[in-house]
Amino acid sequence: MTEGARLVVENMSVRYGGVAALDDVSLTAHAGQVTALIGPNGAGKSTMLAAISGLTKPVAGRVLVDGVDITGRRPQEIFRKNVVRTFQAPQLVSGLSVREHVVMAQRAAGGSNRLWRDLCGMGRAAGAGGASAAADEVLDRMGLIAIGDSMVDSLPMGLRRLVEVAQAVSLRPSVLLLDEPSAGLDESETGDFAQAIADLCASEGMAILLVEHDLELVLRLSSHIVVIDFGRFVDSGSPDQIRSSKLVQDAYTGSGLE
Repeated sequence: MTEGARLVVENMSVRYGGVAALDDVSLTAHAGQVTALIGPNGAGKSTMLAAISGLTKPVAGRVLVDGVDITGRRPQEIFRKNVVRTFQAPQLVSGLSVREHVVMAQRAAGGSNRLWRDLCGMGRAAGAGGASAAADEVLDRMGLIAIGDSMVDSLPMGLRRLVEVAQAVSLRPSVLLLDEPSAGLDESETGDFAQAIADLCASEGMAILLVEHDLELVLRLSSHIVVIDFGRFVDSGSPDQIRSSKLVQDAYTGSGLE
């Protein structure tokens, strides 16, 4: 395994019926860095995240986390290996506040019985102050502290996405998989998000695999970028290399990389 690599995907292939959603794609994500996976719509990016997180079983290839083969394991087992992901559609609970979502995520990591007591309103007294303080630390880092008491139902989609990212971050994963996290954010919010992710990489040492359509955000955040199209590898390299790559420009029909 490459030195410093937390996540290694080797020769991943996924098929849906007779369609090859991924065909022999490899990538590596290192501790303390953002690795981006980009490509046009339908390129296979979300399929890659699904295969890593156990929601889809590959027909070939393997996934290693800190040198441990997790290929084809159930999502719960992969979660216990400290791999956490977000989704394009935020998985939030109606009627809970932003802060309660982060507390709920932290409690879930501590065991299902504890989470069940919280959801029933039985665990709020014991340790509630400490849980809230820990949640506020995460919300502050993600730029969400001002809306900690807001109900998620009242938030625009962009902020709802950030709440789900805050939940994921609160679990302190070794590997964080982010699926279109900036969709719906305005320019200022995107800038704040980029800074928060950069700080998290530097301070927590997590490996982040980012799937994202905002190419400027990708070029700003990433140490390494992998490009796929029609489920196949196109190119990889540093942001400067990808920006100038003729292969990548052809995959995107020249848009967004100038």
